[in-house]
Amino acid sequence: MDKGFEIADIIVAFIKGDATPEQIVRLDEWQNESDENKRLFVSLLDETNFDLQVRVRKELNIEKAFNQVKSRKRTHDRRFKRVWQLSLVASLALLVVVSSVMLYKGREAGVKSEIDQGVISGGTNKALLTLSTGKQILLDKQDTLLQSDITRIRVASDKGVTYESIDGDSLIQLAYNTMEIPPRAEFQLVLSDGTKVWLNAGSKLRYPERFVGDERQVELNGEAYFDVVHDEKAPFIVKTSRSTITVLGTEFGVRDYEGKANLTTLVQGRVAVCDSMNKSYVIYPGQQVIIDERGTTVEDVETAYFTSWKDGYFTFNQATLGDIMDELSQWYDFDCFFTNTTVTNLRLTARLKKYDDINVLLDILSDTGDVCFSRKGRAITVTEISR
Repeated sequence: MDKGFEIADIIVAFIKGDATPEQIVRLDEWQNESDENKRLFVSLLDETNFDLQVRVRKELNIEKAFNQVKSRKRTHDRRFKRVWQLSLVASLALLVVVSSVMLYKGREAGVKSEIDQGVISGGTNKALLTLSTGKQILLDKQDTLLQSDITRIRVASDKGVTYESIDGDSLIQLAYNTMEIPPRAEFQLVLSDGTKVWLNAGSKLRYPERFVGDERQVELNGEAYFDVVHDEKAPFIVKTSRSTITVLGTEFGVRDYEGKANLTTLVQGRVAVCDSMNKSYVIYPGQQVIIDERGTTVEDVETAYFTSWKDGYFTFNQATLGDIMDELSQWYDFDCFFTNTTVTNLRLTARLKKYDDINVLLDILSDTGDVCFSRKGRAITVTEISR
């Protein structure tokens, strides 16, 4: 197959979302061959430019255009043969891509979903509460009052869940609840001791309905921010898959998503973090414990970059674009595709509002001049712009 037509077929498959991993690798190699290839590919992904090409294509006769290109090619000196062949490849690729995608769009027009024309908004307050009895309750905007033998549970649309101990009741054993936060959601709760917890998307917290004894222990998967009520007689303990955090009374954030570094970020007070090797690290405000495949380290950080999510912001400081899009996709629930591997490692600094439409956030990121984004429904493609 002619190289131009091969690349054209791959680009068509990529735009349709049908490209194989091998085709994506081949597309990456082709883009890296020249800046012209990169510019051509970016222009094809640009929605406005694409629509213009489609309108022009409707007035073209492919066979006539092909013959004209061949005729013009014969008039050039052999010294320019290779250069003209590259131009021919680009021209044919453009014709084939525009023609094929136009037909594809035509076939899909009748079943195009509303989301293609609409916005992708941010998440909302939502959680799944599993009581100690096994009963599951979906918590959203509706105010609810639940009560067990030992605890009164208030669900308020503006304040999340509050646990209130019922005085005078004896407790034989701890009764645990579990709160799970789906993608595109977050939730708040107040534990029975008054400790406030903010849970981020894709997180799970297991905790007793009422704390008893000489410690207050919860288990976390995902990300949470804790504002712990001081109690010298009963330290507050957060257990994750790779760490155990012990505090008396303080504010701190914990992140423990699968496949990512385990982070404990201290805002106020003092905490001790014990890793899986049973080595303990005491940190102070403005410090962070990082546990990853390299081991455990302590660093000084600007805490807002790791805790502003609870206040309605995404804050990134020289974060890789891959990490940024990964975090945004968890909140906005979209699929992200990168046109080459290098674009994922671009580093950006930004402060974004969580409840803005995704297009607003993408415009801010693209203002850096390093990347551009194209969106079709809930699929977002990221392309690096050559300078």
